[in-house]
Amino acid sequence: MKKFYMGWCFILLIWLVIAMPLIQMKYNLIKKPTLTGVVEKVNRPVFTIGDWNSGTFQHQFEDWFNQNFGLREYYIKTNKQLYYSVFNQTPYKDNITIGKEKQLYETGYVNEYLGFIPPMDMILLEEKVKDIKMLQDLLHEQGKTFLLLLTPSKASIYPEFLPNKLLSQKNNLARNYDNIKPLLDKYQIQYIDGHSITESAKKSSGYDMFPRGGTHWNYLGAYYTTKALVEKIENLTGKSLIDFNLNKIELLEPKGTDRDLADLLNLWIPPINYTSPKPIISVDKNSGEFKPSILIEGGSFSNQIIDTLSNINMFQMLDFYFYYNSHNQYKIGEEAKYLGQISQVDWKNDVLNHDVIIVEMNEQYIAGKLNSNRIFYEDMLAQFTPDNLRFPNVNTSLVEKTEVNGSKGYIIKKGVPAPGTVFLESGKLQLIPGKKYRLSYKASGFSKLNFDLFPDDLPQFNNDKITDSVTEFSFVFKSDNASIKSATARFFIDGLEKSTDKDLVIYDIKLTPES
Repeated sequence: MKKFYMGWCFILLIWLVIAMPLIQMKYNLIKKPTLTGVVEKVNRPVFTIGDWNSGTFQHQFEDWFNQNFGLREYYIKTNKQLYYSVFNQTPYKDNITIGKEKQLYETGYVNEYLGFIPPMDMILLEEKVKDIKMLQDLLHEQGKTFLLLLTPSKASIYPEFLPNKLLSQKNNLARNYDNIKPLLDKYQIQYIDGHSITESAKKSSGYDMFPRGGTHWNYLGAYYTTKALVEKIENLTGKSLIDFNLNKIELLEPKGTDRDLADLLNLWIPPINYTSPKPIISVDKNSGEFKPSILIEGGSFSNQIIDTLSNINMFQMLDFYFYYNSHNQYKIGEEAKYLGQISQVDWKNDVLNHDVIIVEMNEQYIAGKLNSNRIFYEDMLAQFTPDNLRFPNVNTSLVEKTEVNGSKGYIIKKGVPAPGTVFLESGKLQLIPGKKYRLSYKASGFSKLNFDLFPDDLPQFNNDKITDSVTEFSFVFKSDNASIKSATARFFIDGLEKSTDKDLVIYDIKLTPES
C-alpha cells in the first residue's frame, strides 16, 4: 500500500511540474525575477483560417509562447547558472566568453582580436582615411576642430585572460587597428589613440582599466584618454580649457557598465565579487576660460568620456550622436536630454555650429563603422562638396576608380553581362520633395548608361548617345514623392542583348539644385 501511495505521489508530482508553467502563465502566482538584456516583444497572434492553413499562425504562436510561458525566467536563470557554475561556460547565443580568473568578454571583441574576422581591404581603408583627411581640412577652413578618437577593446588590452584554447587559434593577420594607424599618421589625421593610452595606464597605474564583469572600460580607464583628449583640443584650438587632474582613486562596488556582462549572464548569483576603481578628480576653478560646444558621434565607449567632461563642466554644450541613430544633449547645469532618433540632420544648425567635432571609433568596430550604409563623417563631407556626388557602393568586380583632369571618376569595364548590374550607388541624398535638381556628368566609351533614384517613382534616365569622344550630359528632374528624402542615385547598364564590348568612363558627376 505504501508503494502504491508513493507511486501516485510521484505521478502527481510529475503532473504538477508539467502543469506549473501553465498555472503560472494563467494566474501569475509567483513573482517573476528580472532578466537583463534587450528582447523584442512578440505579440500574441490573432487566429485566422488562412494563417492556420499556411502555417503562419503556428510559427507566430510558438514565438509568442516561448517568450511568455510560465516560470520562463526561473528556467532561464537556472539553466544559465548550471552552464556557468558547472561547465564554466555560457549558452552559445549569449555571446559572452568566460576567460581566466572569471574575466568576461563580449565574444565579438574576442573574435576580432584573434583575427577570426578578416581585416578591411587596405585600398578601401586608405580611401576612407583620405575622406577623413578631406573633412578635417574643410572643417579647419571653417574654423572648426576635428578629432578622431580611437577607443580600446578589452580583448586587446587584456589578452592574457583569454582562454588558452582561443589564444592558440590567433592568426598573424594585422588587425584594422594596426593597419589604420600608419594611414592616420601618413595623412596627418588629428587623432587620439585610446588603445595605446589605456595600455600604458594599465602598466603604470596598478589598477584595472576594464572591470572583470564588464565589456566597457571603467571610469579610471576612460579618464586617461579623456585627459589626453582635452589636452589635444587645447593644443589644436590654442585656447585655455578647464584644468583637471587625478586626485585619488577609490575602490567601489561595481555598478552600471562596470558589471554589464555580469548582469547579462542572468545568473541567480552574479559574479560581482570584485571592485572597480573610481577616479576622484580635482578641478582648477580658475581655469577654462574657453568652454567649447562639442559634438561627438560614436558608440557606447563615448559614455564614460562624456560623463567625465560633464562632471568637470568642460563644455558649454555637448551633443552626442549615439551610433548616428539617436541624439542626446548635455548643457552645463541641466539634466541630459534625449532628443530622439536621427532621421534627417540640419547640418548647418545642428552640426556645423559646434567648435569641436569628434568621431569615436572603437578598435573592434573599425570595419563596421567604415563600411556602414550610413556614415556620419561621409554625410558631413557631402555638405561641403554638394556638387560632386559620392558613391560609397561600387561594384568592384566591374568598376575601377580613376581620376580624369583632377575629377574623380569610374571605369565601367567591358564585359558587363546583358541582364545588367548596379555599378555605382550613392549614399542617401537627402533631397527636397518638389525641388528641381540637375544631374550632370562627362562620359566616353560604351554607348549606353542608365540612371535612376531609388526608392522613388521617377522613370529611369537612359542615355544611349555616349561616344568615344568625351561629352558632357545633363538633365533636370523633380519629384514630389517623400521617398526622395532618402533616395540614392544609381548608375547601371541593362536591357542589352549581349555583354558590353568596350569600357565606359564616367567622371565629374555633379548634382546641383536648380534656382
